[in-house]
Amino acid sequence: MSGEKFQYAKAYPSKYLREPDLGGKVSTVTITGWRYCDETDIGKNGEPMEGTVIFLDKTDKLFVLNVTNFGTIKGIHGEDPEAWKGKQITLFPTTCRFGRDPKNPCIRIKNKDPETGKEPDILQ
Repeated sequence: MSGEKFQYAKAYPSKYLREPDLGGKVSTVTITGWRYCDETDIGKNGEPMEGTVIFLDKTDKLFVLNVTNFGTIKGIHGEDPEAWKGKQITLFPTTCRFGRDPKNPCIRIKNKDPETGKEPDILQ
């Protein structure tokens, strides 16, 4: 026993932002860029990932957006990821259904613009 505090990210490093990286805390971040997933984006299952990758100001890790998180940002900041640059989002750790696991750790985005407090227009 080393006496060192266990760090999930140290034991299981990843270039992608994951729920344990939030350390159980809510974090407001600024989007600095985006790209489509490409052949370098491989999931835990060894399969290529699909979707949109965003870059954030407080981490070097990539955040691959699933459909739910893309939709949340779209509702707050519009559909064009190019327009998201410089905009803020608030990440929070939670659990969600993934396959047969109803309590898979995941990251979600608060459904409110952290700068203006505006909630998304559901008709967008």
